[in-house]
Amino acid sequence: MSVFSSIGCLLNQHEPLRRDVTWDGRTYVGHCRHCNAPIERHGRRNWRKRSVASHGNHDAPTPI
Repeated sequence: MSVFSSIGCLLNQHEPLRRDVTWDGRTYVGHCRHCNAPIERHGRRNWRKRSVASHGNHDAPTPI
């Protein structure tokens, strides 16, 4: 992890691991490619750490 990446993560500006991003029925969720924190998309290129309230059961697959 580079210095710039770690600073971005400390400032809550994460980058997703694109191949692992999924839609949970409400928003896109995934994990940060640098710090592996659970994150969710708040807008185009705007990824933030998932809050405890929205964390829920987002890692489970969406039932069909």
